[in-house]
Amino acid sequence: MEYISKKTRKLSIIGVHILGWSFVLAMPLLSVNNATISLGQYLRTLTFPLFFGLVFYANYFFLIKVFLFTKRLFIFFTANIVLYSLCIISMEFRRQQMMRNQFHETAFQHVRENGVSRSHHPSQTEMILRAFFGFALTTGASVAIRTTTKWFRSQDILRDLEREHLKSELANLKNQLNPHFLFNTLNNIYGLIIVNQDKAQEAVHQLSKLMRYLLYESNEKFVSLTREVEFMHHYIDLMKLRVNTNVHVSYKFPSDCRGYMIAPLLFISLIENSFKHGISPNKPSEINMTMSISEGRLVFIIMNTSFPKRDNDRSGSGIGLENLEKRLRLLYPGSHSMNINTAHFYYQTILTVNL
Repeated sequence: MEYISKKTRKLSIIGVHILGWSFVLAMPLLSVNNATISLGQYLRTLTFPLFFGLVFYANYFFLIKVFLFTKRLFIFFTANIVLYSLCIISMEFRRQQMMRNQFHETAFQHVRENGVSRSHHPSQTEMILRAFFGFALTTGASVAIRTTTKWFRSQDILRDLEREHLKSELANLKNQLNPHFLFNTLNNIYGLIIVNQDKAQEAVHQLSKLMRYLLYESNEKFVSLTREVEFMHHYIDLMKLRVNTNVHVSYKFPSDCRGYMIAPLLFISLIENSFKHGISPNKPSEINMTMSISEGRLVFIIMNTSFPKRDNDRSGSGIGLENLEKRLRLLYPGSHSMNINTAHFYYQTILTVNL
């Protein structure tokens, strides 16, 4: 079932009540034989439909909630029978009173024009059965509307709980990602300090830009793709500071990403892995990255040479990729794909996301 907003459902319920009351207020006009009816006659005959409104709202606001929803069915049915009885007694008393008044007002005219009136009137038993059946239908309508309203409210509560659980899980994944990213980056800077202090200082400067983005701009569920691409540029530049001349790094990202939003830090795990597992200290190595956008679909392709770490050098291995897969399932359910291919000492990942 498609999601219906709370405002729409509220307006629909109000519309049902208005429609029901319109029918109730029109009942006297539909039940008279004459083409016209005076205001006094209308107000007198309106008494009976109002009893149906009393039964409806007594159930809607009290009996259903207090007895039916708490599964005290015997009390619920007993209370309704008592309510029906009181209404029927009141209706019968009012009907007798109206018949006496009408008789006094029209008896002389009927006798003069038509002789003794022989019009048929329903028996008292027939009137009681009709009223009882009508009240039962009214109660059924009240139960149906109230139960539907309760079901939608329970769905809202369930949906809110799922949303809170999703936010909590995403926050937990984000908390895992940032220390993992920081650990890898500091590890790279540590290596630069030993080899080249000037590059290490530049790396710290680049890291400050990255941390500014992590702390202040990536806390939302979605961020500007332009800012995310800029963050990727800074990170790649930082990683390139420590690579050897035998490593070729190339990337091509869209020059204009305005108007697109993306989940933050979605590609960083793939880039991290390419620098971690795609570079050899003495063999020719290669990392190629491309990002393209077409008809609202983003395709990120990253391919690198494959030099897997030894078992004693797998600190944090697998955390980033597993984290990415979980985040994709939560943030882009049914609107993403990630394919990994390995062949001829190359490792390729193709990530597609519907923006």
